[in-house]
Amino acid sequence: MILMLFLAFCLSLVSASEVESTKDHHFDVLILTQHWPYTTCIDWEESGSTHKCREITHANWTVHGLWPTQWGKIAPGFCNNSWKFDHDLLKPIMTDMSLYWPDVEMRDQPDSLWTHEWTKHGTCAAQLPETNSEVAYFSKGCELAQENRITDWLEMAGVVPTNNASYTLENVWDAVMNGTGGIRPHIDCVKIDGQAFISEIKVCYSKNFIRVNCDGIKGVGGDMMGKCLRYDSFHYPSSADHEPHMSSSGMIGGIVCTVLALSAVCLAVGYMLYRRSRRRGRGYESL
Repeated sequence: MILMLFLAFCLSLVSASEVESTKDHHFDVLILTQHWPYTTCIDWEESGSTHKCREITHANWTVHGLWPTQWGKIAPGFCNNSWKFDHDLLKPIMTDMSLYWPDVEMRDQPDSLWTHEWTKHGTCAAQLPETNSEVAYFSKGCELAQENRITDWLEMAGVVPTNNASYTLENVWDAVMNGTGGIRPHIDCVKIDGQAFISEIKVCYSKNFIRVNCDGIKGVGGDMMGKCLRYDSFHYPSSADHEPHMSSSGMIGGIVCTVLALSAVCLAVGYMLYRRSRRRGRGYESL
């Protein structure tokens, strides 16, 4: 019995090894994903009471990741788990990393964003000569961020961060299309506490690092593409300060409670004035 269990265990290890070795690591396109730091921060802080963000001194669209991707799938990923992230290798490009690929979220693990992006995506991108090492992969991401200055593209179209207004997908779509030279992007929003915020803008590249349309990647598509299609409008925040949204039913409930509280105060004040007048009357009558 013990021998049979041992053999079964050995066979499971062999099977796991075969699955790993035959895993499909090919990809068709690379997705340069940039995110808006204030939305990232709001989303992160709303998701946990202890979650904090680093100070955002100069808000710009920055790199979330450079993702090798198969058409219609979220794959491949984790192509070489033995190839670990090494912070020291990035020291020569740390100025660019801080500018174009910063990590907004404060986590217990140092370099959490960079570690994840390299382990999941960089090890797959390493199939290409331009991204065949850790430093080459991150350098390429910073280079592409400089080619895709989304902050400037939006500003030139009058789309600027604000906490006092909202935008439609058409506003952002046209601005990004002008910036890419007509190459179709993918624009995502996220819903936080009942409100929609623009979160990520994706620009796709061929393996030769030429911009291509993002039509074939997995996601919501149509005349325009991305999760922002789910919303009539969305916020493009100018800070990480976020006022929770109150639904119409919540607003009505709040108004009713306020009216009742004011009524109670008025009744209390009226009763006190009445008692005072009675005391004065009795005092006058006693003279």
